[in-house]
Amino acid sequence: MADQKDTDKKLSGVRGRSSNKRGEDLSNYVFGKVQPQAVPLEEAVLGALMLDKEALPIVLDILRSDSFYLDAHQLIYKAMLRLFEKSQPIDLLTVTESLKKSGDLEAVGGPYYLVELTNKVASAANIEYHARLIAQKYVQR
Repeated sequence: MADQKDTDKKLSGVRGRSSNKRGEDLSNYVFGKVQPQAVPLEEAVLGALMLDKEALPIVLDILRSDSFYLDAHQLIYKAMLRLFEKSQPIDLLTVTESLKKSGDLEAVGGPYYLVELTNKVASAANIEYHARLIAQKYVQR
């Protein structure tokens, strides 16, 4: 019975926002190990998608919204997919507006975070490779 409670406590931090006594976020840990993730690659891919209008079709068959580790990145990618489905351009302004309409802009870190994503990448040159690495991390989780 005690073992089940310990297991439940450890699992409560999985992709959640629980913390330990020191207030540390435990969402990246499962049984004391960091889950496979590639947050810098996620940032680069999302930034590249906002910079290059030809980039999304390249990653459509590779990435799903839940391929992204961070919830904020999942929301941003979903906003991009909504724009793509409506044949609307995908750029910093349209993604910001889409997130604002869905009520998710502040949840992803606001407009400033979206600008930061575009500043983290120079081009979409390696987007397919980066997307495959993100997908690999998703499978490992």
